[in-house]
Amino acid sequence: MDISKCNQLKAFLSQHADLVIPIAQFFDGNDDEASIGCNLIDYPGIPAFRDTFAAIARRPDVEAVYALINEIDPGEGCWPFTDVILFVGTASPKEIERILKPLQPDEVKVMDAAEVPATIAARHHAPVLLAWWD
Repeated sequence: MDISKCNQLKAFLSQHADLVIPIAQFFDGNDDEASIGCNLIDYPGIPAFRDTFAAIARRPDVEAVYALINEIDPGEGCWPFTDVILFVGTASPKEIERILKPLQPDEVKVMDAAEVPATIAARHHAPVLLAWWD
């Protein structure tokens, strides 16, 4: 893990009320398996999460992919934690669920407009899908 980038990310997040960051920023310097999907029995690894989300972000029917941070500082030497990834665009929930299957999300669903974080609603006008890991 790049401790400098981890500390920079924690400082950035602590200054913002809306804890939503682009997926590339979440993975930049991150190799902490406790940062996402940590309850999975057959953990696919950080590279599998990073590469799958990057591939989805390159799709023409996806405008952006974000991590919704649940815990900024889970402990010394730990990367910020997320259990929710947001996909903005017109990709179907079934298609995103199919692509994410190896990552074992507990749920993939369309978010209600009222649930969409303000920063995403201000930047995008497309539907938002939520993938969640318990």
